[in-house]
Amino acid sequence: MFLTPLSALSVSSETTVQMGMMPDGSMVPNYFGPYPNYATSQLPLVERDPGTGDILSVTGGLRKFVDSLPGLGPENANDLGQYMPVAVPDKVSYPGSDYYEIALVEFREQMHPDLPIATKLRGYVQLETSEVTGAGVPLTYLSSGSPIFFNGTTTQVTAVDNPHYMGPFIMAEKDVPVRVKFYNFLPTGMEGNLFIPVDTTVMGSGMGPVEMLDGMGMPMENPDGSPMMEMYTQNRATLHLHGGRTPWISDGTPHQWITPAGEDTAYPEGVSVYNVPDMPDPGDGAQTFYYTNQQSARLMFYHDHSYGITRLNVMAGEAAGYLLEDDIEKALVSSGVIPSDQIPLIIQDKTFVPDNMVPYSNMWGDFDSQLAFQDPTWNTTMWGGVGELWYPHVYMPMENPYDPSGMSMFGRWMYAPYFWPPATIKYPPIPNPYYNASMPIDPMMNVPMIPGLPNPSIPGESFMDTPIVNGAAYPYLDVDPQSYRFRILNAANDRYWNLQLFVADETITTFDNRLNTEVKMVPAIPTVGWPEGWPTDGRPGGVPDPATVGPKMIQIGTEGGFLPSPVVLDQMPAGWNMDAGTFDVGLLNAYSLYMGPAERADVIVDFSQFAGKTLILYNDAPAPVPANDPRLDYYTDDPDHEDIGGAPSTIAGFGPNTRTIMQIRVANITPAQPFDLDALMAAFITNDTQTGAFAASQNDIIVPQAAYNDAYGAVFPDVWANINAQNLTFTPIGGTEPVTIPFTLKAIHDEMGETFDEYGRMKATFGVEIPKTQPFMATTILYGFADAPTEVIGASLSGTLVGSLEDGTQLWNIVHNGVDTHVVHWHMFEVQLIGRTAWDNTVRWPDANELGWKETLKVNPLQNTLVALRPIIPDIPFDIPNSIRLIDPTMPEGAVLKTTNVFDPSGEPITMVNHEVNFGWELMMHCHMLTHEENDMMRTVALAVTPKAPTGINALVTGSSVSLNWTDNSLDETAFIVQRADDANFTTGLMEFTVGMDVTTYDDNT
Repeated sequence: MFLTPLSALSVSSETTVQMGMMPDGSMVPNYFGPYPNYATSQLPLVERDPGTGDILSVTGGLRKFVDSLPGLGPENANDLGQYMPVAVPDKVSYPGSDYYEIALVEFREQMHPDLPIATKLRGYVQLETSEVTGAGVPLTYLSSGSPIFFNGTTTQVTAVDNPHYMGPFIMAEKDVPVRVKFYNFLPTGMEGNLFIPVDTTVMGSGMGPVEMLDGMGMPMENPDGSPMMEMYTQNRATLHLHGGRTPWISDGTPHQWITPAGEDTAYPEGVSVYNVPDMPDPGDGAQTFYYTNQQSARLMFYHDHSYGITRLNVMAGEAAGYLLEDDIEKALVSSGVIPSDQIPLIIQDKTFVPDNMVPYSNMWGDFDSQLAFQDPTWNTTMWGGVGELWYPHVYMPMENPYDPSGMSMFGRWMYAPYFWPPATIKYPPIPNPYYNASMPIDPMMNVPMIPGLPNPSIPGESFMDTPIVNGAAYPYLDVDPQSYRFRILNAANDRYWNLQLFVADETITTFDNRLNTEVKMVPAIPTVGWPEGWPTDGRPGGVPDPATVGPKMIQIGTEGGFLPSPVVLDQMPAGWNMDAGTFDVGLLNAYSLYMGPAERADVIVDFSQFAGKTLILYNDAPAPVPANDPRLDYYTDDPDHEDIGGAPSTIAGFGPNTRTIMQIRVANITPAQPFDLDALMAAFITNDTQTGAFAASQNDIIVPQAAYNDAYGAVFPDVWANINAQNLTFTPIGGTEPVTIPFTLKAIHDEMGETFDEYGRMKATFGVEIPKTQPFMATTILYGFADAPTEVIGASLSGTLVGSLEDGTQLWNIVHNGVDTHVVHWHMFEVQLIGRTAWDNTVRWPDANELGWKETLKVNPLQNTLVALRPIIPDIPFDIPNSIRLIDPTMPEGAVLKTTNVFDPSGEPITMVNHEVNFGWELMMHCHMLTHEENDMMRTVALAVTPKAPTGINALVTGSSVSLNWTDNSLDETAFIVQRADDANFTTGLMEFTVGMDVTTYDDNT
């Protein structure tokens, strides 16, 4: 394409600039403007009166609230045919378990009527078996239309139902295992490539350890003479049950992916794939999973976790709900304490590729189309055109060394070579192919050097512009004036939500005569009669009118199950700590239902007082958190941000709008009785006559605090830690004496000057904190995913007392030196949030809805976050080995790793080579902002599990020799220890002999 720049850009209007080409044929972006390189879903084309500014016509765009919310099952489909299928269990094939066969396929689904096409997606579908039948849908490959056959057969695969976004939804029971046979039915070869941009420089998505061979079987070389390594494919997939107490072999970790059967690759599966031992070998292109469900009632979800492409697979649709029930919850429902009507709300944000045909004009000039202006290097051939999923792929630096301000108004993320201290990186800035040395330097269009970044590039985050609920864009929900239970999941890749309910503004009429699409906004200034804490900071756009607040939300649970006590949440717009006297100034400290990615909320809403009203589910969480970028906060009548790479002002009734998530229409009929809050609160209290819902359903918390008094019917002291505390002393529940447990220091760092990748892109990283350092010494050692494990935890047995010999309890003090609030997720186990302490020693107690158990937790910058954890090993009907693999499976064994943060016991740095490590039960912890996770904010957690003891020990005495033999019952021992003593109590003359793993005999000739 050719661009005719505007004279306003200090470039002659007669000059043309040709887009440069990368070696792979992709176009080199203009990194400093005027192109945003960040698209917006199809904008309405608005014609205004040049004199008054009144709207004369509107064409195109995405209208809000024109389709209903997709529900569970076909009986709750919306007008577009969207719904979330409910999986049908097979209870025969594996008695005592629910069994499902689930496949991953490509399909299309209409996500909004104003999108010109049904959007291409990847998602799950339940397969028919001899025990489970349904609609008998014959499955075909989306790209070719050819039938999908089971591997090695000519039998076409049939499904229980058509593939649908966010399905199939699995309903599970506590202590009833779920078994899954998972098939990867994505296309092979080039047809199996993702249809959104893949950055192959991201860990695990590019080259692997195997050399590529030519047609003669000879190794191929790169232009620099280095070996050309075979690439990982883009059709890899796995299942991770997020929140499940799952044995590591079924956890769906980044190295547990599979490719479709028949894929021509040196890497058909990840190095940690291990199928369920008591199920048949699933064959190529399939794997088996075992979910124990040995936990309390809660909403979970399953999604992809493949190394290097998790964020893309989830954005493409690889996620679905998983609802676990137990008897405690059922009793509360049957007694009427909790509403029986429950509605899942799975909330995400997406952007759809905008128009690439209709001419588009703005302050920067006239362009061929909206896409041609906003994202000129978007490859419609590879990634799709209008209506398909859009994903950011150009890393736009915040800095511009050629601009007098030093900054780029089109920038979005920091770039290491332009930051202080300037970094020396492997891939520094490169000559600009657009540069014309005969013309003056122009800060946007004519500069000598540009960042040496790939395109596609992983972004800093992927904040999109269109809210999606249960797969529908801007849906509405019809309810009666009664109480409902909402099971809410934030399934966005990176975006936080601060959810509130307001009565819609009846005075605003859209151009096409629709009502109740907006929330009434008023200036954010001090006003008599406003609720305490209502923002008065003069923010652009104002704040919702507090006179329009809707029903309160009553939160009874999180992703960890029931809370210790229900929490009544007032509607509260987002607010920040603006006390400059505190060290954590600028953090979000006012909100309503505030949810980070992957957090869940179990919420009751009583609509009985709102019959005939229309409500708006409203969000005003900043993006990112806490430092809001106004270009990513889309709302009605927001400022026109096209001058800085954002979207034009949003008009009423249309997107882009991330404030108005969903419309709720309450029927104008006789209302039900108001919800009995007193009965709900009473059901969670433990006293002489009952055990409350939390205490009855949950494992005991680790550190008792006063906030748990009602839940346990006890009087606990407040327990907290100062900023310099080295340990914590408390008396555990069931104990009679206090225990003292030291804090293990962990770290998060995302300051640009300290952590960045080899291209200079900012990233966040975990690490360990050095205790008691000197003022002139760095205190943090950073570690990436492909580093040796530093998180090693001893497993606990169910029922053991905290502080006992069998207990593996740890207390972590997570020191966050950075700028972003991260949401940290632990696989297989939950943590208890003890509290947060700002760096000035100000104690920040947990919010009431953060009490109890959490497996996904917000960790704020400039605070220390204190958590307690003790992983409980589930009971499983088979033995499993430890995970033993190379530290970095993408590198050959013996290769020198790029780690610069490994030291010997004397503190001297050492060279780390790639070698096998015993990871025990290989689990994960990572930021669940998926862009952060895949840009190295993930660590392997090595869980040490006690092997099963040997049995059948026999001794044969021959003279002075003794020959021992025994039965090895374990797959995960590393050795056996033979003890000999002079007495039966093994108190005198004790000696120990070590024999190797898998050895079952020992001869003692001494």
